[in-house]
Amino acid sequence: MGDTVVIIAAHAFEARAAAGVGRHVQKERWGPWMLYRGEMWDIPMAVIRSGPGKIAAAAAAQAAVQYLEPMLIASFGAASSVDPRVEPGTVVVAREVVDVGLLGLHDLPVHVPSRFAPNPLMETHLLQVPGVRSGTILSWEGKTLAPFPVPPLDPPAEGILVTDWESSAIALVAGMWEVPWGALRVVADHGEPDRLRRLAAVARRPLQWGAEVLRRGCHGFAFGDATTQDLDAPGEVR
Repeated sequence: MGDTVVIIAAHAFEARAAAGVGRHVQKERWGPWMLYRGEMWDIPMAVIRSGPGKIAAAAAAQAAVQYLEPMLIASFGAASSVDPRVEPGTVVVAREVVDVGLLGLHDLPVHVPSRFAPNPLMETHLLQVPGVRSGTILSWEGKTLAPFPVPPLDPPAEGILVTDWESSAIALVAGMWEVPWGALRVVADHGEPDRLRRLAAVARRPLQWGAEVLRRGCHGFAFGDATTQDLDAPGEVR
């Protein structure tokens, strides 16, 4: 295991929020991606803006494993909630990630993983931040419209809260290389027609708070406790 916290975000506004909790952050082109490099406390930090979708996320995770020496890979960004009762701005930490597209491959002669459990230590430290919710993330590349018709799961999953596109791909690659991983999503919408406007609203303070939750969880994971030092206001990253 390496010494760098790697955060993978699909979109520029998500990557900027994640990088905004770092120090001495520099932005550079890294192959097909944008890479933000800096420090999180005294830990090297790298944020990859991967682009949307599972293929892009998996490629970024694989590159991170090969070139960035991660101690941890985190999937981060906004998401749609499948439950209309979940308020926009809610921070959801994955207790499990389920790839809906791979669920139907259970009858193949080889095992194809479709359910992924995050690193329990990282999950624990993230959940110690007040107001954070634990739930199942469905990696689903279709349209979400709450209430969402959740596909049958065997065994059933508890607390399915949000859908995203990328987390299962990141989990799969991290698991293949035995790199600890976690996933954190900030609820932006429920699939409403004006979801882009709602997403723009969440891209401000709620997503920034989600990045701060991630920073605190990474501190606990790296140093073995959940205390939060160096809580100076992070600088803006463009």
